[in-house]
Amino acid sequence: MTETPAKAPAAAATPEHDTMRRLQIGVAGLVIVLLLVGLAGLIGERAREKAAADAPVSTEVKMPGDPSKAPSAPLEELGVQPVSKDENEAVAVKIPQTVPTVPDLQPDPELQRARQAKQ
Repeated sequence: MTETPAKAPAAAATPEHDTMRRLQIGVAGLVIVLLLVGLAGLIGERAREKAAADAPVSTEVKMPGDPSKAPSAPLEELGVQPVSKDENEAVAVKIPQTVPTVPDLQPDPELQRARQAKQ
């Protein structure tokens, strides 16, 4: 009978130097992240300080143009917002306010006919 040599004990899953290297890489990564967060905080603080220093001292806002002219509604002037009722009341003749229509958003007449035909 031939004897089989005894199996060698199982080698460690990770050698000791590999574990130390992984630990060093992890610690180095944490240090780098902390440094980046600190740097970002410093940059943000400097930006806030500069913005506060550049802010105007007076709280009054001066608009260009004729100061005697009463403020108006710029959206109404551009036609984005309908004319307010106060302006219509000042006019002797009421101006009908037309709502622009977009043909693509109108209901399809063929679809309406098909629905009526099914009823």
